[in-house]
Amino acid sequence: MNIQVTTLLALVLAIFIGFKKKINTGFVSILFSFIVGYFMLGMKGKEIIEGWPTNLFFILLGMTFLFSIANVNGTLDLISKKASLLAKGNTKLLPIIFFIMTGLVAFPGPGPVVATALMSPIAMKLAADEDIPEILMATMVIAGSISGGLSPLAATGIIANTLAAEQGLNTAKSVLLSSLFVAIIMGTIFYFIFGGHKLSKKNENHNISIKFNKEQKKTLVVILGVIIGILFFKWDIGLTAFSGAAILLLLGVANEEESISSIPWSTLLLVSGVAMLVNIATVAGGIDALSNFLASIMTEKTSSAIMAIISGLMSAVSSASGVVLPTFIPTVPKIVEQVGGAVSPNSLVSAIVVGSHMVTFSPLSTLGALTLAASNNEENKQRLFGQLLAVGFLSVLFAGLLGLIGVYNLWN
Repeated sequence: MNIQVTTLLALVLAIFIGFKKKINTGFVSILFSFIVGYFMLGMKGKEIIEGWPTNLFFILLGMTFLFSIANVNGTLDLISKKASLLAKGNTKLLPIIFFIMTGLVAFPGPGPVVATALMSPIAMKLAADEDIPEILMATMVIAGSISGGLSPLAATGIIANTLAAEQGLNTAKSVLLSSLFVAIIMGTIFYFIFGGHKLSKKNENHNISIKFNKEQKKTLVVILGVIIGILFFKWDIGLTAFSGAAILLLLGVANEEESISSIPWSTLLLVSGVAMLVNIATVAGGIDALSNFLASIMTEKTSSAIMAIISGLMSAVSSASGVVLPTFIPTVPKIVEQVGGAVSPNSLVSAIVVGSHMVTFSPLSTLGALTLAASNNEENKQRLFGQLLAVGFLSVLFAGLLGLIGVYNLWN
């Protein structure tokens, strides 16, 4: 067995062990990086450690720390609760409002997981109170989190665009618009399939006042400043986010220890550990081998569809941001070259990113699991589990269909 295949098998084995043993795949990947890199490739320890994505880790840590503070002091929670007041008794609007609000919460930095974690308990409680089908509210929240969660400011968007930039690609626009477009299509389909248009208007008093305290107002101002600095003045994302977090701590808006402990460390370690092993595979030529194989089964017309479906299926048993994106995005330039340059690299990256997030409706994935956990009706949880499972895997096929009709090429 040649070393290229060995490194790819090490990556697959790391994913399998992490899934089977419920151990962070990042830790397993670091172990395999040492075994393969040191003992099989003869790399020095320093060379192996250079595979740690320092720049990406710094950016993710800064952004997640900033929004961890906003989460700890209740700012994000209040933003979510205010959303429920916008419907003013019109139940038909609530699923749409939660789609929009989840997207807005996810867009500036929290990403799909944090946005879904914040919004799903409120959304599912409202679903019970307002007689809204739980599957409707669950799918609208998840679709909403995808609509904003792949922005250039959100963790997953940062991961995708940073990995693409390493291949000489500028994908921020195409990834954002592709994910937004697909999420809106999915949200519209779910709204009508699961009966959102049939909901009746209620006349209860929804004029409850929800006010931000001083600390939360300061948090909103600083976060807004960070977003403006990054988007309009092109300040460094990591440095700006860390500076915003430091200002908030100096202003005393939240407990420092609690904010640090709320950072999603497992996700950061997962992304970074897998990146190390992917780097080992790249050095050994494994990524080139994978690229050649994928290119051999693709044509100009089917490339986006195949990448979307493969990414979605792989994401079903691993992490989209931590495993799927670092594995497949580096293969894009080689695939484009092998197919003859007729395929847009940005469309392939968009297909990978969108496809890997379609399966997140499944209760076996993080977002689906969060909405299932927030369900209020214990008797119907098994039914909701089955519904979300079906939606997740059908959505992967739908992502592939969108690739066939050229949706991911629209913004190149």
